Amino acid sequence: MEKYVEIKSPFTGGKVKEVSTVEEHEFRKERFSVHVRYYVCEDTGERFTTTEQDELMFNELYSQYRVNHGIPFPEEIKDIRLRYGLNYQQISKIMGFGINQYAQYEKGQMPSESNGKLISAAMSREFMLHLLEDSRAEFDDGEYNILLQSIMTSEVRPENEVQKRLIYRDIRRSIYNGFGQLNVEKVSEMVKYFVCKEDGLFPTKLNKEMFYADFLHYKKHGQSISGLQYQAIQYGPVPVHYDTVYDNIEGISKEIVVAHDMESTRLSCKSCDTTVFEEQELKTLEAVFAKIHTMNTQEVIDRSHEEDAWKHYRNGNQLIPYSEAFSIMLV
Repeated sequence: MEKYVEIKSPFTGGKVKEVSTVEEHEFRKERFSVHVRYYVCEDTGERFTTTEQDELMFNELYSQYRVNHGIPFPEEIKDIRLRYGLNYQQISKIMGFGINQYAQYEKGQMPSESNGKLISAAMSREFMLHLLEDSRAEFDDGEYNILLQSIMTSEVRPENEVQKRLIYRDIRRSIYNGFGQLNVEKVSEMVKYFVCKEDGLFPTKLNKEMFYADFLHYKKHGQSISGLQYQAIQYGPVPVHYDTVYDNIEGISKEIVVAHDMESTRLSCKSCDTTVFEEQELKTLEAVFAKIHTMNTQEVIDRSHEEDAWKHYRNGNQLIPYSEAFSIMLV
């Protein structure tokens, strides 16, 4: 897909078009299909990219590699350290890493496959205690006992994984949840954000706002906001088991109203907490709301039916892969 953009060529000052396509890229001797965007100078035919375009391509590439090899994502790597109450120096010694290695992994550097699997295994408290025992010589007795107590008293699971699986079903990262870590808090505040901004909302329209927010964020940044999966049903794209998801969000009120001789559920809430979102995520939510809030429910349904993400997967209520985000037309 090609389109002209309102920027000037750095080579000639002339017209520039943006190209969006899929290419094969190699990483660690493996090849992956990734979406790429780049600019082409119309006068010279030379190709150039921005930092944002490069980051998008690498985010998708690295996400596929992490999923294929069981390597945790940066936020999961950080969560492990924080869960056990360790600083970078302590966890690096326990893991047998270089002094700055763990910090770099948290910032996005890709671990080797062996280091990635070691970090993943450390999610188990029992395994972490085993690693601590093996590295006992790295610490004096006082620090060792402090670390032992810190790991021993850590929560077995930071969140209720059983409840998450019952409500959200498949929570493993994949192209079907935008390689996002399922974040129950962000799901709840996303829902409340749109409900509050709309001053009351019906689920049909809310479903579309959630869909567009997650897919547009993936289109721009290579990862969804919520980690939710979506499927194509008669009335457009919706979060999987959306009714159960919305039923389990605290602070949402429901009211049965009659419109056009039909009963519908109107959702409302008093407030939402936007501090749970990163700046880029909040900008995505704001952009989606700005585009959709003036539309009525039928207009939003009709708009979503124009998307390939719905057209290609509507037969059989199929899951929609986030790769379809690159064809989204809303913004």
